[in-house]
Amino acid sequence: MLMNMTYRKSCALLAWTVLVLQYIIMLQSGEFGGWGVTTLTYLGYFTILTNILVALAFSVPFFKDTGRLKTFFQRQSVRAAIALYILVVCLVYYGVLAQIHETEGLSTVLNLGLHLILPGLYLVDWVVFAKKGAMSFKHLPMWTLYPIVYGLFVIIRGHLTGFYPYPFLNIDEIGLGRVTLIMFGFVCIYALGGAGFIALGRALTRRASAYQA
Repeated sequence: MLMNMTYRKSCALLAWTVLVLQYIIMLQSGEFGGWGVTTLTYLGYFTILTNILVALAFSVPFFKDTGRLKTFFQRQSVRAAIALYILVVCLVYYGVLAQIHETEGLSTVLNLGLHLILPGLYLVDWVVFAKKGAMSFKHLPMWTLYPIVYGLFVIIRGHLTGFYPYPFLNIDEIGLGRVTLIMFGFVCIYALGGAGFIALGRALTRRASAYQA
């Protein structure tokens, strides 16, 4: 338990540091205008939103024992869903976006933190420390809700403002039909990935029980 708490506290501090520094860099660049528009743009990236979930999940040791937030982020299905989301962030970035995204200096370090280091640390946390034997496949529809709502938000916002955080959701460039197919593909990935995480969680739990016996 002590190792669990120490690990999560250390990772929480790292996660919030990376997120705050990334926000400061965006503000200082002036690329998106004032702080209001920059904040909305910052929170418009799936990578940022998902890393905020990761940071909150790591921050569980800081929460009040009777708090609803702590109860929520201690749920097995919630922690596993976040693991799936951040794994997809990592895979999509290095599989699709890395070749068109140029960074330099501190931005390169923060980019590595958001897309590789924090995902890796959270996946380690889920495998090693998180309880996962009580998850159910009935949770899968809820796991797909977050990316579906996000995708719809990006499409509507992009249609109104012309800003799309990711090229594969840009209906102005590739068309609504193609974006719809891509979103459907992502929903399938999240559903299948969620089933995989649930099955893996059960297998790891059985293995740990057998080892302890």
